[in-house]
Amino acid sequence: MRKILSNVHLPNEVEVFPGIYERRYFLRGSFATIAAIVALRATPKNLLAQTPTQSTEAAAVDGLAWDEFLKRSVPMAQQLIADPAFSIDEYLYRIGSLATRLREIPNSALGSYKTVEPRVWFGPSFRGSPFFIIQWRMEPGALLPAHNHPNASVCTLGFEGEVRLRNFEIIGEAPDYASKKAFRVRETRNEMMSHGRINTLSPLRDNIHCFQVGSEGARGIDINTLHGKTNNFSFLDISKTPVDSERRIFEATWSDLGRGAAPARKS
Repeated sequence: MRKILSNVHLPNEVEVFPGIYERRYFLRGSFATIAAIVALRATPKNLLAQTPTQSTEAAAVDGLAWDEFLKRSVPMAQQLIADPAFSIDEYLYRIGSLATRLREIPNSALGSYKTVEPRVWFGPSFRGSPFFIIQWRMEPGALLPAHNHPNASVCTLGFEGEVRLRNFEIIGEAPDYASKKAFRVRETRNEMMSHGRINTLSPLRDNIHCFQVGSEGARGIDINTLHGKTNNFSFLDISKTPVDSERRIFEATWSDLGRGAAPARKS
């Protein structure tokens, strides 16, 4: 039976990532506790801005510590975006090349999607400009359904375990989110992500993705960047069997978003 995810959020906020909102990037009610929201509201803005979460992972001989990664990647990203000849793919892969060298990621506070079992956990590990970083952890056997990232780019880094990550692109025009009219998507990538591997999407390329893990579960990060006006995301229901197996084309509809789900517990 199809899982339904909550669409509960605070007023006057624009959703820029599944459960993450512009300006303060609050977690949505479906997977954050009220205490976490209150704590974020009570934190002065100057402390939230571009403040990395301290890492608790053991140091290794090679690779980048979390703070060193931010020290290198943030100025580089700002410089790339300011370039008149800005290329999203260059931007993503240059940041991603640094991310592959991470030897640690923070022990960030995470909250789960309440209506998804096994659980999928999310939480912010860095709030800055031009990107913010969301850490995710998936329990064994968990599935994060397909969803899009309008006007955004994402660089996903696998850190622990293995996760199957699939990307799709819409063929032609898709209906409004409220419509139940079917449309078609093409699977563009299907790969196993493990430690140090990256997957990227842009506003025009591979913009839909979904995650599924096996018996070990997995953990990693998404480096998210907004490009232009923000738009709400949506989950999709994608047919299991392609309508064109050679071209990997599937039928899809926009998914119903859950309503009124209670906040989930924190990890």
